[in-house]
Amino acid sequence: MNKRRGLSSVIGMIFLVVVLSSTIGYFTYGIDLIEQLQNELAMKGIESYDQLRENFKITDIRIDEGKFNLTIQNTGELPINFTRLWVNNMTDNSWPLQNFTVNKISSPGQVLNNVGQNLNLYALESQSYTLRLITERGNSFNIQVSSPQDKALEMNLFSTPRTVLSGHDVTVWYGVTNNLTDGSILQLITPQIKDPPDTTGGASAIYQDGPIPATKESLTPGDTAFFKWIYRVTGSEGETVIFNATINNAKQGNYVTEPVEFVNIELGSVVLAQNAGLLQVEYESLEWAQGGNDWSTGWSLAQGEDTVWRINITNNHADDTFYLGDNTALLVLPTGTGAKSTFYVGANGSSIPLTITGYTDLSQSIAPGEELRMYLGAKTSGGTSVEVMPNQLGINQAPILIFGTMCSGGGCPGSGTAYGQTIPFLGILIE
Repeated sequence: MNKRRGLSSVIGMIFLVVVLSSTIGYFTYGIDLIEQLQNELAMKGIESYDQLRENFKITDIRIDEGKFNLTIQNTGELPINFTRLWVNNMTDNSWPLQNFTVNKISSPGQVLNNVGQNLNLYALESQSYTLRLITERGNSFNIQVSSPQDKALEMNLFSTPRTVLSGHDVTVWYGVTNNLTDGSILQLITPQIKDPPDTTGGASAIYQDGPIPATKESLTPGDTAFFKWIYRVTGSEGETVIFNATINNAKQGNYVTEPVEFVNIELGSVVLAQNAGLLQVEYESLEWAQGGNDWSTGWSLAQGEDTVWRINITNNHADDTFYLGDNTALLVLPTGTGAKSTFYVGANGSSIPLTITGYTDLSQSIAPGEELRMYLGAKTSGGTSVEVMPNQLGINQAPILIFGTMCSGGGCPGSGTAYGQTIPFLGILIE
């Protein structure tokens, strides 16, 4: 009996130990589960936080030899793994949606080049695409690559000079703006001009050079590409040469024309118009700065900001030096209603944050065949206060009015002949 009781006690003790051990195991498992869940939540929180800190931008995209070519800059503080690229053909509906493995890693600040060049995909420059780039953390970036033939683009064409004497050279300027509102990047902008151009009467135009540059690989939203040709024209009073320009793969009817008229204003045997169009600006050199920001190109400017412009101007006179007048200015004129803003010439305007030095009349000169970088930003003639961009949306014209004297020999510039010229400029889109 005692033995049996002792055995029962032992059995009970063993059972108790077993139950207690199971309880400890279950308790430990519960703690581990909670800790694992907390760790997963913490990791998710870190991943979500990291996802928010992941920043990058696509600085360029084009199609090279039938392959997409993306340039990506990591602008954040974390390494980024670009994992997938989805591609949808917007022109050809029979083309299936496709995705491709990228697996390109960039460290903070690093720029990745030639992304997409190794994909098993052939892209046509005449078609439009929507791309989505995916990162390992789940961020994405949408890009639209459009062909010019899908939508009409804003184009401008003008010549310097617009009135010319027979036998002189004319520079034909052509601008194409990516005015698409869907954020599309335009591919391979190649300018085309009708050659020979249309004429009236006995006028003619002989090609000399251009287009310069020959092409623009891509055009981001809001930006403008400039091209130029040079023609030597001949004709009589009242006759014209009519230039016609467009781009490759342009939408049907998307082109612009510009007439150049011949003049021969005489008083007796003296030709009075011989100096017409002697001053020439390099449109590609136009830059602007606002506030504390550095110099920029393109035509998208903020409203109500202090603004200074700079551009190169050349004196094409064979003998006379041109002395720049203090009422030389760049105007911003709205095509509809709105205020006019006048940016007068300054002696200097290169410092950032912006300041402009007051300009003294005829204090800067340009020798025959030489070039001057001209700064325009003063509110008043000879002033030092910087003018601001007008607070109005829409397309604005920006002609440059140049005044001064042409002079050579002693007594310059006081003995010089007054000279003025209006140089037309493309419209600008103010955001």
